[in-house]
Amino acid sequence: MGSYRVLIVDDEEQVRNLIVSLFSNYGHSCETAKDGIEALEIIKKNSFDSAVIDIVMPAMDGITLTRELVNLHPDLPIIIMTGHADEHSAESAIAAGGREFIKKPFSIDEFILRFDKMMRDHRGEEELLALSLTDELTGLYNRRRFFVLTDQYLKLSVRTKKRLLLLFIDMNNLKWVNDHHGHKEGDQALIGLANILKKTFRESDIIARIGGDEFVVLSESADENGEILMTRLVENIRDYNAKGSQDYVLSISVGRRLIGKKTGKETRFGRDINTD
Repeated sequence: MGSYRVLIVDDEEQVRNLIVSLFSNYGHSCETAKDGIEALEIIKKNSFDSAVIDIVMPAMDGITLTRELVNLHPDLPIIIMTGHADEHSAESAIAAGGREFIKKPFSIDEFILRFDKMMRDHRGEEELLALSLTDELTGLYNRRRFFVLTDQYLKLSVRTKKRLLLLFIDMNNLKWVNDHHGHKEGDQALIGLANILKKTFRESDIIARIGGDEFVVLSESADENGEILMTRLVENIRDYNAKGSQDYVLSISVGRRLIGKKTGKETRFGRDINTD
């Protein structure tokens, strides 16, 4: 079991302290709130891996709070507790967005087992999601993930009035490498190019493989036309070829497009840059 940051929400101080002490024994860190309104203020300023929420609380009940948290953080795993099981059912808790429902008083063993199961299930879901959004060979984002993230970046660009640099990158002669050296070597070339792109661009940039030999990068380039990035990319490819043991030259062709309003028009660069 990993270490998690957990938000504990209960109007009873004794219950909050008990759960904090319990989680601390397992290496988790906690923050507490006495009602739903306080919990919302806390979670807007901090990030959490999970939440434990009581149903019956003043100001805002746990079911309402759970709905609010799920709207803010759809993937947040939540355990809902209640000492009024006759009035509140597991069905209503799960319908609100809770992952687990437990009745008070509960045994420590049951509570920890429920929490561990919830977090294991959550990790499994995250891993499956990552696989569905990642190119299996290179570890870069795949086509689906690229378009989802690009849509978010474009909306942010409009709000912040920042321009974005979009690069279309084709690896040259992949078919020749496959035909003369086998598909295994072709895969290694693609992995090599992916690693070069990771080295060249920042973690905040979106790097994806969208086809067999086709890659894209969306970057908040500091210089107008991305010349610094292009120079770095060419240097990294040359360095890869100089140090590599392959008997062919890894090369790419690049198309560039500058996106965002500055003069009222989108700027396009029609020429390709080839590293041959």
